[in-house]
Amino acid sequence: MTTFFSRRDSTSGTQTKPGTAVRVGHVYLDTGRRLLYCLNETARELVREGLPVSRDDLSRQPLQTLAGEAVTADDMPLHRAWRERAPQEATFVLVRSGGSVLHLNWSAAPLNDADGELLGVVGAVAVTHPEPDWQEMAGLAHDLRTPLQVVRLLIPLLENVPMLHPEAQELLERLRSSADRALSVGMDLLEWCRGPTTGGRRVERKWFALGPVLEALAAEQLVAAQRKGITLATDLAPAQGLAVHTDSVRLGRLLSNLLSNAVRYTTVGTVRFTAGWRTDAAGQKQALVVAVNDTGAGISAEEQESIFQPYERGKAGKEGGDSSGSGVGLAVVDRLVKELGLTLEVFSEYGHGSLFELLLPLSILRPADQKSEP
Repeated sequence: MTTFFSRRDSTSGTQTKPGTAVRVGHVYLDTGRRLLYCLNETARELVREGLPVSRDDLSRQPLQTLAGEAVTADDMPLHRAWRERAPQEATFVLVRSGGSVLHLNWSAAPLNDADGELLGVVGAVAVTHPEPDWQEMAGLAHDLRTPLQVVRLLIPLLENVPMLHPEAQELLERLRSSADRALSVGMDLLEWCRGPTTGGRRVERKWFALGPVLEALAAEQLVAAQRKGITLATDLAPAQGLAVHTDSVRLGRLLSNLLSNAVRYTTVGTVRFTAGWRTDAAGQKQALVVAVNDTGAGISAEEQESIFQPYERGKAGKEGGDSSGSGVGLAVVDRLVKELGLTLEVFSEYGHGSLFELLLPLSILRPADQKSEP
């Protein structure tokens, strides 16, 4: 048995703003020999990944036009430039097996010798993720706030209903917590849409009590766990009495995604949400570890990087658990870990569950009753 370990932090991978992750491959089609040459390493990577470059590739990986029509062999820019002896440009849509979408932006031009005879065709393909419609997303984010605000305003009215059962009071408090956090996420989304090139709302670090936040996050997932017949166990005592200096909305989103993923992909057994201290060899505290441990499907070693990409779901996630997963959760987690400057360690084995450990260093922790310095 092999358990893989992955570490995510602010130095993991390349951080890019929306719309800036572009890979450009350069190729040359020798029309005389009918051979295709990759002129740079990116082109070789694209070919290894199975992206369609020549018309022969379409049988293995079909493409669509922006209008949703199937791309034919005659539509491929390299071969059109060869056939028509004129420069060609085109944008195609590639839908990958995990559901992710890529745009292939092609340009190709014939290359002639001094006598005007065709030697071949040079081409470049830029591979990008499609740019979101920010105006449309801003409208959705704005509309999302309205029902959430209504829910938030109705809660105090329900609390004043005479003879409200004590258990109902507890459920209302959970509802209030979830509505508040959802409203904060909606505000984040609206800020992002207003300025996508700046990455949305800036990270706003402030001191807040950690224990109540963790308890509220666990309470949100309790009903979902009970409906599935699994146990949601918590041990958050080490976090009680502590305040943390970070962005409360982003930390909540990060941990909520880890918890909801664990519940979604665990069909039998237990999801544990715990807090504990990591110490050095001398027993000195180094960091508070907030952990999510499940007995779910697990993640194979070869998927340890791809699962942090948008719309990518691991093999176990596709074969079992809740099929409603979109493959976005861990991509969000990865981005939030980097934005907050924290470290997330992942231990997992296919078929044997996963353990996610978020490290909160001592530098951002203090007793909750400690007063801020003037």
